[in-house]
Amino acid sequence: MRYLNPEEVRAALPMPDAIESMVHAFGGDREAPNRMLLGVSLFMPGRLDSYTGVKVVSSIPGDPAGIVAVFDESGHPLGLVDGPTLSAIRTAAAPGLATDQMAPPDACVLAMLGAGAMAADQVAAVRAVRPIGEVLVWSRTEASARALADQVGGQVVLDADEAVARADVVSTATPSRSPLFEVSSLQPGTHVNAVGAFTPEMVEIPGEVVEAAFVVVDDREAAAVEAGDLLRVGRQPDADMADLIAGRAAPSSEPFTLFKSVGIASQDIAAAVRALSNAEHQNLGTVL
Repeated sequence: MRYLNPEEVRAALPMPDAIESMVHAFGGDREAPNRMLLGVSLFMPGRLDSYTGVKVVSSIPGDPAGIVAVFDESGHPLGLVDGPTLSAIRTAAAPGLATDQMAPPDACVLAMLGAGAMAADQVAAVRAVRPIGEVLVWSRTEASARALADQVGGQVVLDADEAVARADVVSTATPSRSPLFEVSSLQPGTHVNAVGAFTPEMVEIPGEVVEAAFVVVDDREAAAVEAGDLLRVGRQPDADMADLIAGRAAPSSEPFTLFKSVGIASQDIAAAVRALSNAEHQNLGTVL
């Protein structure tokens, strides 16, 4: 059994590999029970084809801690992977895949709303699939926006609506409980990735956008109980990622496309399996 620390996870799971692993995460045979909060830790068990796994991560803001454990078809442990690092990568990889499936091929301006721990990977994921030449960073905290802009080579924009109005792709990763921008700011044909809201009380996207857009979710069952952006307006998704991957649905870009992600355990399993496989070939990690 192999253990990968945060630095080893990043070395073993570059973003293109992580995005590719999401095809397996959403397209494979999966079971993904809803996450459970026990004490201060979130537990996310799941199965993906013959693999099973569980992620346990702290829910205390600003104190990332946790682990992902993966098991083979016989129930033997394959390895342990740092939980917060894997979460950040796989949380970005899903919208990376969605952007590749849904955004205009020539999309070149990204508005990143939110500058927390997940934001840099969100930028990296969109850059991996589209020729992004300009990244516009907005955060309620200007210092955080400047730090992220420096990290990713972006530009700070102090008004969220201005950033959205200039963008071809909008990604949101905040704990907001109210919409981050006005529907009038969003240009026709824009693709939106909404990943921050993962409880019924959390909202990032204006209801008018959710109602008008072609909406794709990572998992219908999880979205039905956790996707506050959709629940707030009673919106049913048009498709899930498995539908897009299998060609059962084709997104319409008018007036907008929206990928709403709440995160499911099969993503952690697929990403961890890929990271552990790559690590074995690269001789990374500690063999326990």
